[in-house]
Amino acid sequence: MGQPFALDFGAVMLVGMAADVDLALLQEVLPAVESAILLGSDDEGGDA
Repeated sequence: MGQPFALDFGAVMLVGMAADVDLALLQEVLPAVESAILLGSDDEGGDA
């Protein structure tokens, strides 16, 4: 199946709305967070 290549920003924003977070801040940091989540770490033995 392979690894994911993108986050569904719409779904993330909906979860943010449900959690009553600052949506402007979420929208601003989401691209950087997406990169961090998808690229992750090469360290298989670390804490997740």
